[in-house]
Amino acid sequence: MGKEEKKFRKVKIIANPLSGREQALDKIVELVRLMSKDEWDINLLFTHKRGDGSRFAKNYNGEDLIIACGGDGTLNEVVNGLVKSKSEVPLAILQAGTVNDFANYFKLPEDPEKFYKMLKNFKTKKVDVGLAGDRIFANVAAGGILTEVAYSVQDDQKAVLGRMAYYLEGLKKMFQLNFEKDKFLKININCKEYKGTENLFCFLIANTTSVGGFKKIAPEAKVNDGYLDVILIKEPTAFDILEIAPAILTGDHVGHDKIIYIKTKEIEFSCDDKDVVIDLDGEKSGSLPMNFKILEKALNLIVQA
Repeated sequence: MGKEEKKFRKVKIIANPLSGREQALDKIVELVRLMSKDEWDINLLFTHKRGDGSRFAKNYNGEDLIIACGGDGTLNEVVNGLVKSKSEVPLAILQAGTVNDFANYFKLPEDPEKFYKMLKNFKTKKVDVGLAGDRIFANVAAGGILTEVAYSVQDDQKAVLGRMAYYLEGLKKMFQLNFEKDKFLKININCKEYKGTENLFCFLIANTTSVGGFKKIAPEAKVNDGYLDVILIKEPTAFDILEIAPAILTGDHVGHDKIIYIKTKEIEFSCDDKDVVIDLDGEKSGSLPMNFKILEKALNLIVQA
């Protein structure tokens, strides 16, 4: 007799039940229904406070894969747990939040049936992640205007307007700050490719091309090239903003004279006169000074075949 085919795998689902106006719950129910038919061994864990996702991901119990269901914040915690524990367990991302840049970069399916089909195909890819201080980020580290925008958009606005809420708030902040010169950040930059001090509107350290729903904000980024893509925006005028904003949609903004674009493996930022909060994948995670570096092929991701 031939070897009997294994009919189930063991899976851990780490989910934020409140993500996407509780959209995550509906997706999980449908996914569990599909997986149960095929006799998967399912361990479903809900996050309730900061740190739950990382703790759940670190605690290995023989899973064949882990599923993160939620927004970028949930993903960030799960990735921190996996990478810091040096886990080789493949990660699948079922997006359910307002902005899911990392998942969108890989064009991962949002529909539970299509997502389950991807799981069964089980194609994996080793991808880079970033390290900011002692914390991992999957997609982006940021300082300046983008952090202010992320924390000023209300939950009800996010739920109703989605990404548009961030765009509208961002434009409002841009024009406000154009008339408040003291809001620009005097940042010291130190990396192999660039050393100097610049007055910055904001800075981004990206692992993929997509940030905040803008698909080409770091147009040269590749998630397995072993580099971080750094975008520095120097104190723009209102006219500069009107030029840069539409150019971001096509990736042509990198040629603007108020943009500095750097590809590097490691970079350090500091600020002598202000407390600059750092945002990692949409979550506050310390302040400058901070060192950022690439961790090559540190995450095992399930992707579309």
